[in-house]
Amino acid sequence: MSVLCYLNFDEKAGEALKFYQKVFQTKDPYILTYGNYKEDPNYKAPEQIKHLIMHAEIVIFGSTVMVSDTPKGFGFDFVEGNNFSLAVTSKDKEEMKKAWDLLKEGGKIITDIGAQPFVPYYGYLFDKFGVGWQFIGEE
Repeated sequence: MSVLCYLNFDEKAGEALKFYQKVFQTKDPYILTYGNYKEDPNYKAPEQIKHLIMHAEIVIFGSTVMVSDTPKGFGFDFVEGNNFSLAVTSKDKEEMKKAWDLLKEGGKIITDIGAQPFVPYYGYLFDKFGVGWQFIGEE
């Protein structure tokens, strides 16, 4: 398993990525907008968020930092200065589920862990201390 930083922005993820790319002299980041997401035929992004970043990855000094915009109505409100979560990535569903079950005690589940159209396994919660955790299954 790996733990990565996931940064959320209030419609400024693209601007932040350009800034970080300049500061750290990185390669072009991987970017997927809500409007370009086509893997789930049942998902149709509302017009007002199609230009926003659903998921991006930028490598800074060898570490991957994940980035996205947080549209309103996704189960939690964007708060500047508290706009990050830790992303646990693994191929081992059982190991992830054990950690998830312990971490959710006293917390708030945003997306319960399970199969998702965009990844084989995913869940998002805030633990009892207010720290956001995204569990992302790898193939």
